Amino acid sequence: MCAKRRKYFAAPFQTEQYWHSLRQHAEQRLKLQQGSSRRLSHERYPASLQAVRREMSVREIELEMQNDELRAAQAALKNTGELYNRLYDQAPVGYVSMDARGIIIQSNLTASALLAISPEMLPGQPFTRFIVPDDQDIFHFLRQRLLAGTASCSAVLRMKKGEGATFSAMVEAKLSQEHFGPGVVLLVLNDITERTVAAAQLHASEERFRGVFENATLGMIIADMHGSWVNVNRALCEMLGYTGPELLAKGYLKLTHPDDVDNSVQFGRRLCSGEIGSYRIEKRYVHKDGTAIWTVLSATTVCDATGLTRQYVGLVEDISVRKLALETLELSHEKLRQFIAHQERVKEGERIRIAREMHDELGSVLTGVKAHLSVALIHDQRNGGTLQPRLDDACALLDTATAAVRRVITELRPSVLDQLGVWAALDWHAEEVCARAGLICHVRLHPETVLLEIDPERSTALFRILQEALTNVVRHAGATRVDVRVSHAYASIRLEVEDDGRGMDCESLLTANSWGLAGMRERAHHFGGDIRFMAVERGTLLVLQLPIRGGA
Repeated sequence: MCAKRRKYFAAPFQTEQYWHSLRQHAEQRLKLQQGSSRRLSHERYPASLQAVRREMSVREIELEMQNDELRAAQAALKNTGELYNRLYDQAPVGYVSMDARGIIIQSNLTASALLAISPEMLPGQPFTRFIVPDDQDIFHFLRQRLLAGTASCSAVLRMKKGEGATFSAMVEAKLSQEHFGPGVVLLVLNDITERTVAAAQLHASEERFRGVFENATLGMIIADMHGSWVNVNRALCEMLGYTGPELLAKGYLKLTHPDDVDNSVQFGRRLCSGEIGSYRIEKRYVHKDGTAIWTVLSATTVCDATGLTRQYVGLVEDISVRKLALETLELSHEKLRQFIAHQERVKEGERIRIAREMHDELGSVLTGVKAHLSVALIHDQRNGGTLQPRLDDACALLDTATAAVRRVITELRPSVLDQLGVWAALDWHAEEVCARAGLICHVRLHPETVLLEIDPERSTALFRILQEALTNVVRHAGATRVDVRVSHAYASIRLEVEDDGRGMDCESLLTANSWGLAGMRERAHHFGGDIRFMAVERGTLLVLQLPIRGGA
């Protein structure tokens, strides 16, 4: 009887171990219930009846324990069912089951929300009612594939949402005859409208970029992060004389001019390593016919949707014509500088010639006239004649004329420059100008600098620049003090002229139309030097750096 009963109540998952454990727990509970009444029970009934009674009590306790387990299992099953229902209804995707005729059997709340229809109205509706007519053929073929034996398949369909509105859905279908009967199809609906719109926008953006890429007037390159060209446009092909496949096969190293390979590789490595995000350089490519083409290459990295750098884009602008024009212009400027230097040399030579002629000829004539007048005056005095006032006036005028001639000779070419050298000439001229203008002047010549010997052309340039600088101070600065400092370092002479005047806009001096300033700059540039104007606490500072050798 016990074996039959145990077999009747045993569930498939209940093993002998389970029944043994259940028996032990029941016997323990019986012992606790009997307590002190156990002895009386043994004395009142025979042993056989006591054994039967004990067995029935144990069975009763076992049944109670099994009932408790059953109730707990039912409660757990109920909770699981409620949880499943909540998960099913509130899933982020729509679930729809459809019979063999295409009629909706069941759906969750998400599906009804996607289709904008109440959950009670969906069962009994044909699923094709919610598909845009143009896409119903797609759904028909999807069902045919399922019925032909495909385990599952999917398609993108445009579906109706309420009155007039539509949305894009990814429909995943699976044939399930095991749980829902023959021909039942399980559908999963996922709204991919945003994804579809984003994909369409991305496609449109790619089309626009492709149009710009192919029709751009500048050469364009798309390369991977190893420097290999992935794509080139028509403009670059026309610029270099190759077809697209030929350019991709050759690579940028073979197309780059040998003199520009190192610089190009260096910038490319820095870009690919992430050290820089973009660069712009001038480089030469080699045309198919072997000629060099000057270009400006602008390269920048491009990130994909995940933010990772996958490629870089290069813009190539042909500047060969511009480069030729710049070279021609620079050559013209160089010729102009050489012509100006030649003119300065000619002018300086002419000044020397005129100064010498004035000194030798005009000076001699004036000196002779003065001698004759002086002799005439002496004779009149000795003979007791009356002195002629006009002769005295003539002598005074001759003295004035002689002084004027000496001043003009000095302005043309001071003799101290040729006789005592440039350092004495700088000191003498600064003192002379400041004395005439009533300025306080301090000239500081470094002791080691005055021992330097420089060529006559540089000597003349130094003197003329100082002469022009002091002229500007006297005419425009309104200064009371001028400091002139001369030193040398690194095979270069440094001349500083500082005044305490009203100052000037030093930036505007770089573009000033003053011929004096332009002449100073050209004299310095001719010898490879540099001249700058700087504002100081009060006034202006001129700094000249003139190389002792080279540059001319």
